[in-house]
Amino acid sequence: MIPFTIISILLVSSIVSIFTILPRMGKKPAGEKLEKVSQSDNFRDGYFQNPVTTLMDRPPFEALREMMKRGGERLPARPIETLPIDTERYISAAPGEVLITWLGHSSFLMRIEGVNLLIDPVLSTRASMSRFMGPKMFDYTHKHTIDEFPPIDLVLLSHDHYDHLDYDLIKQLGSKVKQFFVPLGVASHLEHWGIDASKIGEFDWWDEVDFNGLKFTATPGRHFTGRTLNDRFKTLWCGWAIKGEGHNLYYSGDSGYYNGFKAIGERLGPFDLAMVECGQYSRFWPNIHLMPEESVQVALDVNSRMAMPIHWGKFRLSQHNWNEPPKRFTAAAREHKLQAVIPIIGQTFTLNDA
Repeated sequence: MIPFTIISILLVSSIVSIFTILPRMGKKPAGEKLEKVSQSDNFRDGYFQNPVTTLMDRPPFEALREMMKRGGERLPARPIETLPIDTERYISAAPGEVLITWLGHSSFLMRIEGVNLLIDPVLSTRASMSRFMGPKMFDYTHKHTIDEFPPIDLVLLSHDHYDHLDYDLIKQLGSKVKQFFVPLGVASHLEHWGIDASKIGEFDWWDEVDFNGLKFTATPGRHFTGRTLNDRFKTLWCGWAIKGEGHNLYYSGDSGYYNGFKAIGERLGPFDLAMVECGQYSRFWPNIHLMPEESVQVALDVNSRMAMPIHWGKFRLSQHNWNEPPKRFTAAAREHKLQAVIPIIGQTFTLNDA
């Protein structure tokens, strides 16, 4: 017979876990929110659709077996060298200056012509609905915190997966950020977490908006969304083009390769820098993530003079070695005479010294 004390502990632990996990899942669009997303040309039969046919077969057991393999360089052998954010440099930046700080994976802090912004900021230890289980970030020599950020004007989000939308950080940023720009449907998560609806702008593919002298355009991609087992494709995913007076940047978000990147380059390019997804790829899901060689091709398609591989260096979400993406990306970029940019995590750089 199990002692009553043990049963009580297990019951309390289960209740605490449930109430910890439930808020992180967010909330899929319903009511007026669902009516709004259903008006999108990209929303059909109750789901957002990819721009081209994209099979989403469940990965075979072999994929899980590959994920569980250890050894080699699947994980960093030692903490990854990272730098604290140079907050003072952001505060004292010249009006027309562009500063870029990569925070690992797909997270960025930027200052573009006077606007401080974050892209897909994730600082939590796990990319998961749980604080105790799920993909854990690699060890860094310096772990960034919200206290290092300068005042933030704008947060850009590409989609609602846990490695791009950080519940804990969004809750902390809610009262400190002027505006959030998100793809259609993602506002339901943010409002559920207490973000004022007046601070949230929702965008469909190719929608544009001006913000403090910058033009932001939500760009299409080939991916999927969802934070639970029953909300796949209920919210949209996107990349972002950011155009200023003298600068033009492209952030791909997550995507598999398809011919639509050329349209982005034709409509919105050329770009000074393309930050392109390059990591967590696999032969088991080739349609929704880019192989490094495809990442280089994306940078060429969108007509960018420099390119940076992102979506690596923080979490292990696939079977490849942790440092394989930049090696393959750099080799392919060299072959195509494309300038590759690979900064230290936390290092602030400009378009001139990249």
